[in-house]
Amino acid sequence: MKKLPFDIDQFNPGIFRRNIDSFKEVFGYPDLSNNLPRKLSSYNLSHNYKLWHAMFFVCLVVITSLIFITRAFTLQVLKGEKYETLSKSNNTRYAQIQAERGVIYSREGEVLVRNKPAFSIELNTMYCRQLDICESTLYEVEKIQNKSLPEAYLDLKDRKQVIVIEKGLTKEEVLPIESKLASFPGLVISVQPLRDYRFPESFAHVLGYVGLDETNLQPRYVGKAGIEESYDDRLRGIPGERVIQVDSSGESYKVIAEQNAFPGKNIHTYLNLDLQNKAYDLIKEKVLEGKATAGVVVAQDPQTGGVIALVSYPTFDSNKLSYGMTAAEMDALLKAGNYPFFNRAVSAVYPPGSTFKMVTASAALMEGVVTERTSVFDPGYIQVGSYIFRNWKAGGHGDVNLVRALQVSNDTYFYTVGGGHGNINGLGIQKLASWANKFGYGHLTGIDIKGELPGNIPDGTARAWYLGDTYITAIGQGDTLSTPLQVNNVTSYFANGGKLYVPRIVESIDGVNLPKANLIAEDLTDTKSYDLVREGMAAVAAPGGTAYPLFDFPLKHNGTTLAAKTGTSEYTASDGTDKTHAWLTVFGPYNSSNYDASIALTVFLEGGGAGSDDATPIARELMDLWFK
Repeated sequence: MKKLPFDIDQFNPGIFRRNIDSFKEVFGYPDLSNNLPRKLSSYNLSHNYKLWHAMFFVCLVVITSLIFITRAFTLQVLKGEKYETLSKSNNTRYAQIQAERGVIYSREGEVLVRNKPAFSIELNTMYCRQLDICESTLYEVEKIQNKSLPEAYLDLKDRKQVIVIEKGLTKEEVLPIESKLASFPGLVISVQPLRDYRFPESFAHVLGYVGLDETNLQPRYVGKAGIEESYDDRLRGIPGERVIQVDSSGESYKVIAEQNAFPGKNIHTYLNLDLQNKAYDLIKEKVLEGKATAGVVVAQDPQTGGVIALVSYPTFDSNKLSYGMTAAEMDALLKAGNYPFFNRAVSAVYPPGSTFKMVTASAALMEGVVTERTSVFDPGYIQVGSYIFRNWKAGGHGDVNLVRALQVSNDTYFYTVGGGHGNINGLGIQKLASWANKFGYGHLTGIDIKGELPGNIPDGTARAWYLGDTYITAIGQGDTLSTPLQVNNVTSYFANGGKLYVPRIVESIDGVNLPKANLIAEDLTDTKSYDLVREGMAAVAAPGGTAYPLFDFPLKHNGTTLAAKTGTSEYTASDGTDKTHAWLTVFGPYNSSNYDASIALTVFLEGGGAGSDDATPIARELMDLWFK
């Protein structure tokens, strides 16, 4: 029999019997329980049993530790290089490939807006946030570029996933800093096509500009104004995507997959390059000379409603806005005054002055208030009780009919047919407002750029209304407000045979012509009344009319005649002084036997004096250019 390594008498028999099977299994000894005496020493053996249990646990820990140490040695030493490579490539990054925006062309096919290659510095915050070094990364970029980046810190605060730190960089600007930036997690230099506006100021309001979409987590450029905004979904194209494996610092490891971007669609407009630039130069000169606070030129093809020119000054630089202006540059632009981002052609409303008399004349003829033979005597004023409403010419024009009243812009005649006087009842404000609405006043024209205002046509219901209010409404003053585009659209109506079109800037997209412009109205008056108003407008541009700078136009242009209407509207300036806006609206050629005019054009000068003296000379130069 084997000798036990300890004295059996030390064990408590009860404990031993309960664990005898385990004892045999561990030590390999035969069952001795039957040979134990019935009574052993009273000594308690539990202390020794606990000691044995502790020794067993220590052995288990040692064995487990050896297993882990062996496994770690295998991973880090024997297969370390392999797993290091795998750890560096186990992150997948999705990089958007920007699509090139479509090119925008003029009516004649000249490029107005194109794209040029450029680079941007971007920070993917997913990587720098893991290491909590986003702010320090921006700080290092500031040192490299030697400039502050306040907008980037704001984007970081807004928790944007990708921050465009700088954009519009050239290849020459990128090369010296590329290697320095490569050491920072998440920093990348990406190719970003940049918008190139060939005429960044003269076309600014009509074409607009592009900028970062602030609502999108990924950097995406969208149209911000003008055609760029209205047709953004066509111009933008479809971005592509590149799937890249990157290491833990954000460095590219390899391209897994790539989906090419699809460029945006090209757009052809009705805009005429030469007319637009000439109009811009003339309006800018007038404002810089201090002869007006702002100015607008709108021109349309009367046969289609297509916008040939749309100029609003003061303006902005589309390239600078698209590249990204600093806060200081933007502040300086805004402090320059007179709202350079305000498109006065469609978003500003002014009293239309005597250009509104074409509507009053049409309404009076159609409502039977007057005929072509009706004559009104003008002593220079109308007196109603103690109130006197004066004609612009002291002493008046004597007897005037409708054609003569339009030719000399006689106020007394239109006071009479608008509100009534003597034996003429007049239209009254309700009928006058109704006819103005038919011609599009008080409503949006529907032009294909945003920001248009409808203007205002009073109908006598908004406040206490008096006869004198109707008088001044009939001559386009008082509460009557319109945009320069609305005035020009009415002129187009009288140029094309009686069609009031929805104005449109874009003619075709990717070579496919857009459907013909919708009609707002057609044949509002009978032919006789229509032709009578046209005759009066032609008389305005002929000797004896108010548009004297146009008198010799037929002599200079092989007999081509024009039809026009001047306007001078009064307003009270912010300093309390009374001032005037200058209007001239014109179409040509005028021919009494057909309606084939090729252009309708309106010049407006904010605080710019008189229609005859100030707006008409600008219109003359533009019509000279058009018919040269």
